[in-house]
This record gives sequence, C-alpha cells and structure tokens, in this order.
Amino acid sequence: MKVFISHKQEDSLYAQLVKRQLDLLRVDSYLDVLDTSINGGGETLTDHIKAQLNSCTDIIVVMSEATKYSWWVPFEIGMAAQTDMPTATYLTSAVRLPDYLEYWPRLKSISDVATYVSVRREVADRIQKRYPYSYSQSIYRPIETAAFYDEIKRKLR
Repeated sequence: MKVFISHKQEDSLYAQLVKRQLDLLRVDSYLDVLDTSINGGGETLTDHIKAQLNSCTDIIVVMSEATKYSWWVPFEIGMAAQTDMPTATYLTSAVRLPDYLEYWPRLKSISDVATYVSVRREVADRIQKRYPYSYSQSIYRPIETAAFYDEIKRKLR
C-alpha cells in the first residue's frame, strides 16, 4: 500500500500529521511538501503529480474550508477515481463536503487513519486469498475497493 496525500497548501500541517501516522503504521506515502524534486508548473507539474498518483494505491484527501478553492485537489481525486483507487477524506474540522466527496469514507481523527490502514490491509488480504491464482490488481481493484468501502464505513460510524 502506498497513499497519496492530497491537500491544499494551507492544510500542509494536517497533511503532515496524516503522513506521520502512516509512517508509524509502516505505510509508504507521498506528500508533495516533502518532495524536493518538484520544480516548475504547468505541464511539468501535471506530469509529476500524475506519475506520483500512478505509483500509489490509495488517496487520502485532507479537507478543510480552504480545499474548495483548490484546483489540484479535484484533479487528483478525479485521477484516482478513474482507477477505482480507494479514497477517503480526512476532515480538519466540521467541513461541509462537496457532493462528489459524500460517497467516500470520512476520517475525523488521526486514529481513524489507523482504522483505514487496518481495514484496507484486511480487505486486500481477503481478496488476494479468495483469488490466489488469478489475482490481478487491475481486474480485482473494483471488487476490493467496493468491499473496503463497505467495511470501513461500518467501522467509522
């Protein structure tokens, strides 16, 4: 598992908290504020973000009131949705989510990140055991993602 942490620059501290929790859980992650290779904008930045997203299996979106002014966060979510990438929102406060984010699980505390990781690992293991000889992430990702959403939503209530 490798998690892309999507956020608006104003929420970098929250994004770093999520990253720290993932590190403690031994989960690889990508956070752009820690990426010293980013330089330039436009097409170069777009290609860089696409490459980083394509190297990840999951995306956690840090959501605050500032997020609604972001151009990049919806782009990153859209890219992730095209591949059925497991997606969750990490709420920094009582944020009113846009309609397109209502479907995904909501993490409301740093301990919810640990729940996310635990459930994600359990579901991935279960799917791989169910299809041991024919497991292909691209074929079974929609099944795995749907099962993950069902289970994580139950545990986060």
